[in-house]
Amino acid sequence: MNTKSIIAIILILLVVIFTIQNTEVVTIKFLTYKLSMSRVLVILGCFLIGLASGMLLAFRHKRKQ
Repeated sequence: MNTKSIIAIILILLVVIFTIQNTEVVTIKFLTYKLSMSRVLVILGCFLIGLASGMLLAFRHKRKQ
């Protein structure tokens, strides 16, 4: 395994541990919308959006070179 893979695995494990410890229900307000959901889903959703954004930007950057 290379260094990037090890760092990625460690980060994913930290996110999973963090989300498991935060299971309360929270209310999300965005403009006129209100949504109540588990904090775990909010954290994982934000993590996945960030992961997808980073991968998309990295892919576009590689394609330009």
